[in-house]
Amino acid sequence: MIDIGGPVIWGSTQYFDADESTCAAAGSSWNVVMDHSQNLALRADYQMSPETFETSSMFVVVGHRGCGKNKVLPQGSTPETRLSIRENTITSFNLASKNEADFVEFDVQVTKDGIPIIFHDDVIVAEDQIPRHIREITLEEFRGMGPQTESTKVSKSLYRKAVDGSIALWTTDVEDSMCILAEAFAEVQPSTGFNIELKFGDDGSTTVEELHRVIDAVLQDVRQLANGRMIYFSSFHPDAVQILRKKMSLYPVFFLTNGGSQTYNDPRRNSIEAAIEVCREGNLQGIVSEVKAVLQHPASVALVKSQGLFFFTYGELNNFGEAVLKQKSWGIDGVIVDHVLEMVRVARQQEEPASPSSAAPGRRTVPVMY
Repeated sequence: MIDIGGPVIWGSTQYFDADESTCAAAGSSWNVVMDHSQNLALRADYQMSPETFETSSMFVVVGHRGCGKNKVLPQGSTPETRLSIRENTITSFNLASKNEADFVEFDVQVTKDGIPIIFHDDVIVAEDQIPRHIREITLEEFRGMGPQTESTKVSKSLYRKAVDGSIALWTTDVEDSMCILAEAFAEVQPSTGFNIELKFGDDGSTTVEELHRVIDAVLQDVRQLANGRMIYFSSFHPDAVQILRKKMSLYPVFFLTNGGSQTYNDPRRNSIEAAIEVCREGNLQGIVSEVKAVLQHPASVALVKSQGLFFFTYGELNNFGEAVLKQKSWGIDGVIVDHVLEMVRVARQQEEPASPSSAAPGRRTVPVMY
């Protein structure tokens, strides 16, 4: 049994299975529709090939920051057994694609000079160890940080908060340079969908003007470069998702929530019920919740689906096959995972449920495909 720090109901629970879930590159639009039995269907015209890809009751696997987030360990710690690949890079995205992720999730922020870049953390920390917001630096400054694919380029090392709260050097086993959104559109396999998360600080200090600046810059890239790729948007910021929806109706917009596992000053972020209300007010298409909230309260799946919404989850417990299969049986539409290869196999019932430790390949034998 997986320890999630609270009660888990593993028994039978009312849930909805999608009769049809078409997940295809949307050159024109995606439509969320309800059939007479209140089941969800995601439909899109696939314009990159003559045929529309359709599958019954499709369960979506999304690669978190590509092939998984990076954990920075304190100095002197024993390295993890899994090979690490720098998150939010073209190499990580294409590896997730090779490992048959349906989508890759990544975090988009916008530089001082208006360029959408892909980077997760609220601040970026270089050798001087002074935290800087992405909105405070130019693209040129961003390009000068972290590993470089061109051997002639000299850059500043990156640092990150380690699991113990200290600041440590951020390195990985497989390195790649950080990228901008336009490069992801150009270089990631076109059959792989994008979950574009709009990233804003958790402190609630982002101004309305900044929300509009970021959203406008991202939408400009998407409109010019999408070229029929599957896309859905998400954000933890309740105002951002509503502004985004008003500006753009072409792609689905999901609201991200911790589901109550953390408490924020903004009550809209503090429960799945509040997330449903955000979706109702903003005409959004789905919710992405921290998985613990769903495992502790399985009835939330039926509640969300009864509102005509898609329901995805994220979190470290999604790297356990048992948790993934249980969510699939309850009617969850998709999971965001770090261990893409293992969880794709589990979700498609190609192997027995696996835990991160039992399924993880060794550091010297992990299959890295380019």
